[in-house]
Amino acid sequence: MGKGDNGGFSKEQLEMYKDCFQLMDVDKDGTINKNDLRAAFDNVGKLMDESELDDMLSEVGGGCSFDAMISMFQSKMAGDSNDSDELIVQAFKAYEEEGKIEAEMFRHALMKWGDKFSQAEIDDIFGEFEVDDDGFLESKAVIGLFVAGGGEEKKEEEEKKEEAPPPSAEPEAAPEGGKKKKKKKKAAK
Repeated sequence: MGKGDNGGFSKEQLEMYKDCFQLMDVDKDGTINKNDLRAAFDNVGKLMDESELDDMLSEVGGGCSFDAMISMFQSKMAGDSNDSDELIVQAFKAYEEEGKIEAEMFRHALMKWGDKFSQAEIDDIFGEFEVDDDGFLESKAVIGLFVAGGGEEKKEEEEKKEEAPPPSAEPEAAPEGGKKKKKKKKAAK
């Protein structure tokens, strides 16, 4: 931050953020306010209540300029190594309804925002998911494609797995003992 290196963001990333900012700045006044946020979410079919909009704006202390948005991203990214995954999960959760994401909204986002995907790439991505009869995708599957470990719920599962090896180590004592003998033989050579 403030090191003259764009806070660690590449020029391409800054251009992508600028494009996103301009899409969300509905009234084109250079500041994203509550009405801009509401309209941006309405445009993608997500109705946000006042408290959700207030929470988003409170992260930057009110109306959000492009510079304030970049500063917020920099501070979020400066945290522990999981911040970027957490941000991705939060972004998907913003569009989630009852554990599902609308397939057409997701397709639109892939084609129009950030690193724009080609139709072939989108077809490949959608080949990974099942679209239900109502036109929704399981958000867990979508998040899992973009986030190592599949997001928050899988992190909890990994923590449980880390706790699990000590009890399961007892039945594996014999194979480990065998490995130790092999190590002793290698050491003897």
